[in-house]
Amino acid sequence: MKENLILLLLFVSFQAFSQKKTQHFCFFTQYVEPFWGTDSKGRAFAGVCLPFSIVKVGPNCLNVPYQTTGYLSNKPIVGFSHTHLSGTGGGGRYGNILITPQVGDLDLKNRESVQKSNEVSFPAYYSVVLQRIPGDVRVELTATERAAFHSYEFYTWKKEQIEFDGQILIDLAHNVGRKPHEQCTGAEIRVVSPVCIEGFATYQGGWGGENPYKVYFVAEFNTPAHSFGTYKDSVFSNKLSESGKFIGAYVRYRLRQHQKVMVKVGISFSSIQNAKNHLQTIPDWNFEKVRLRGDSIWNSYLSKVRIEGGTPEQRRMFYTGLYRTLIMPTDLTNDNPLWQSDKPHFWDYYAIWDTYRSVMPLHTLLYPRHQQKVIQSLLDIYEHKGWLPDAWAAGDYLFVQGGSNADVVIADAIVKDLGGFDIQKAFSAVRKNAETPSDNPYLYGRQLENYIKNEGYLNANYERCVSRSLEYAYNDYCIGKIAEKLGYVQVARQYYKRAMGIFQLFDAETGFFLAKDSLGNFVMDSHPDIKQEKIYQDAPYFYEGNAWIYATYVPHAYQVLVQKHGGNQKFVNFLDKIFDEEHYEIGNEPGFLTAYLYNYALRPDKTAERVRQLLQKFYLGRSGLPGDDDSGAISSWFSWSAIGLIPVAGQSLYLIGSPLFFKTIIQLENDKTFTIIANNVSHERKYIKSVKLNNKSYQYSWLTHEQILKGGVLEIEMSDIPDSEWGKTVPPPSPLKF
Repeated sequence: MKENLILLLLFVSFQAFSQKKTQHFCFFTQYVEPFWGTDSKGRAFAGVCLPFSIVKVGPNCLNVPYQTTGYLSNKPIVGFSHTHLSGTGGGGRYGNILITPQVGDLDLKNRESVQKSNEVSFPAYYSVVLQRIPGDVRVELTATERAAFHSYEFYTWKKEQIEFDGQILIDLAHNVGRKPHEQCTGAEIRVVSPVCIEGFATYQGGWGGENPYKVYFVAEFNTPAHSFGTYKDSVFSNKLSESGKFIGAYVRYRLRQHQKVMVKVGISFSSIQNAKNHLQTIPDWNFEKVRLRGDSIWNSYLSKVRIEGGTPEQRRMFYTGLYRTLIMPTDLTNDNPLWQSDKPHFWDYYAIWDTYRSVMPLHTLLYPRHQQKVIQSLLDIYEHKGWLPDAWAAGDYLFVQGGSNADVVIADAIVKDLGGFDIQKAFSAVRKNAETPSDNPYLYGRQLENYIKNEGYLNANYERCVSRSLEYAYNDYCIGKIAEKLGYVQVARQYYKRAMGIFQLFDAETGFFLAKDSLGNFVMDSHPDIKQEKIYQDAPYFYEGNAWIYATYVPHAYQVLVQKHGGNQKFVNFLDKIFDEEHYEIGNEPGFLTAYLYNYALRPDKTAERVRQLLQKFYLGRSGLPGDDDSGAISSWFSWSAIGLIPVAGQSLYLIGSPLFFKTIIQLENDKTFTIIANNVSHERKYIKSVKLNNKSYQYSWLTHEQILKGGVLEIEMSDIPDSEWGKTVPPPSPLKF
């Protein structure tokens, strides 16, 4: 009897351990589809990384113009590089230190696979079979934050062949850029031993500026090479070192069928020594151990939000969207090649213009310690380089797309009491944006002279004058909010007044913000009906949008905008026209709030309709992102909207939409949880009938950050009928009024 009891206890313990292990290593990452959004417009990364890691190791293909990851699912793979971006447009950057396994003779000119099979990807694991005469290679990849782990299994098509030749090439010239200036400008490589190769290369090019940077690497192999050497300009030799632009190294083996060769690669942006140090994060040759560690780390991040209900595809899209927000920016703390600092350091803000609306508020809520580090990094860049960045990569400023939107990021953190950074220094940094004309507004700061003179707008002599003015106005509001939090009441009022100056560009007859000439007259060819603008209109008046897209961008004064349109119903009619006549475009960030603005006109049922339409129409499969994912921004709109909320960045405010899931549990940093329950939710039941917050009736179509941080339950009764009175009494808070 005692033995049976012991066996029973052991069985129960084993079952509990097995269930715990399964959940820990599989439960959340099994829903992530790294291939989702890789093709067409999304340009999402399809390889292996950890949250914000330096190493992003994954496949690269030849001849993939405009795909800044260097990958398309229908193209043959040429190799696997260690640095990547995710979801960015423009010119390519990274795709460096390319490794290519081969069966047969050394070959640089025909490296790509004839075809591939069995390609699978999870956040911490990637695998594919490269098929190429005379043999195949099964590739497996995993990684730590700063080192990659490759496993290559070689076999020939002639099954009777006992031994055959194979090799691994390391290409230092490779990058994903396709323009002449996007290239390797010089490199050095050295074969240290039959099991070790090290080197570095300098690259330039990419979106926003050439920004030269170096990548250092150290590669170790678990199998001593039969022969080895280097190459230059496609000429192989047995030299142990080489320098130049088009160089690399090789190791060759006499292999048996299905023999594995493993490679560990440490990556650094500052030194060979750091690359060696990073290599030590993989101390042995246990591939599965590294993979499981990576899976565990991803699960710890993804588990911050637990969902129940929805379709399998919606659950996959939700967790994939959350995963996408955690790939960038890249954490170079203690590997900054530019200056010594005890502060965190990040590259690859691509760009704050893209991420401040949804990605960074998501991180503030779910990963506040990370967001503290991001702001510390922004302030450290300000301290060493003189300006807050709007975009930053490869150790320098990139192109400013709109306003000085680090102002919004900092204000968002301050109004939500994030803490962890010097608020006075932050205030000095944002005030410089608002008061000091930039000597290079292409890269940092603002075009201020005309904006200050006109008390709140740029005239038509300035490129993208309308969209910049709208963004400057909200930047000013955010700076005013920071001033108010610090007790500088008069300073805050000055910024609030200037923020309201944007309505000088509002044309009451048409409902648009239009350009004005130097005499203060409207420039009528900025009107969309006259100019017949496309959705993407870069110049002369707007950036990545047009008058329709920017007609609703005044987050600090939405009630004023409603009244300028003539009241709630006329504003609803205007929003309907934007959607019904297909003037709206979800594939870019300026319109992220537009579908939710019905709430301000007391029509949350219309918000539910528009949000659900967008969720169901534009987020599908490998090609299912409606635009460049922009560091997870487009993905994050789905993840936010799927749980029924959207943040108004820079304010302690979340607008309520129409959740897809029956239950969403948000794990907060303070060990509390905030749960959203949507009873009877379905495809048809998208309208909110009634709401309770912590068992009390709740009539408002918004929440505050403070309400969420307190924890509790938001219980929603869903309906297929849009005639509920919920949310139709008091509009969401609108900070500024005339």
